[in-house]
Amino acid sequence: MRTKVKITKQQIKEDKFTTFVLQARDWILDNWQVLTIAAAAVIIVIVGVTYYLGSRTNQSAEAQQAFGRALMEMDRKNYDAAVSDFQNIVDSYGGRMAARAQFYMANTYYYSRRYDDAITAYQRYIDQYHSDKLTTSSAIAGIAACHENKGEYAQAAEKYREAIARYAESPSVPDYYLGAVRCYVQLGDKEQAEQMVAELKDTYSGSDYFRTASQLTMQLDVR
Repeated sequence: MRTKVKITKQQIKEDKFTTFVLQARDWILDNWQVLTIAAAAVIIVIVGVTYYLGSRTNQSAEAQQAFGRALMEMDRKNYDAAVSDFQNIVDSYGGRMAARAQFYMANTYYYSRRYDDAITAYQRYIDQYHSDKLTTSSAIAGIAACHENKGEYAQAAEKYREAIARYAESPSVPDYYLGAVRCYVQLGDKEQAEQMVAELKDTYSGSDYFRTASQLTMQLDVR
């Protein structure tokens, strides 16, 4: 009589595992090229991402250094060199650094009294970057100041009002109101000047800005 061999659950599991290992080995041997290519692709992706992040870090550091040099040139009133440095940053880097360089390039043109170039540079910042309301409002006011310095008071007043409307919470808003009043006084437009003074009074009634704007408007009464 044949003796029955009892197979335990553990042995069944081990047998299944052995079968799986053998099948897996055979599949790997048949598909080793595919696996090698896939592994290489994963490595390439990892290396690529690592290189990209490292490159971005290096570029950021380089951009910061270039921006610092440009600011130094601007502070030293080496305006042509500063403009060139800011333009190189705009051409070579993207994102916030390029936006900042564009804005400061416009400021540099303004400081050097190249008002037409400044207007173009400010407008390019507004059209291409406008990264935040505060700086965009400042760029619009920069255009206004350029027009004012050129004696184009109607355009300047309009831009000062646009700067106020763009970001009414800007700490520079009182300056913009005062700028608009100056321009309307130059134009002899008492109605618009008084309107600006009235708006300024609503929020800044006790400020030097309001007193100065009121005094400027009074000049129209004695003309």
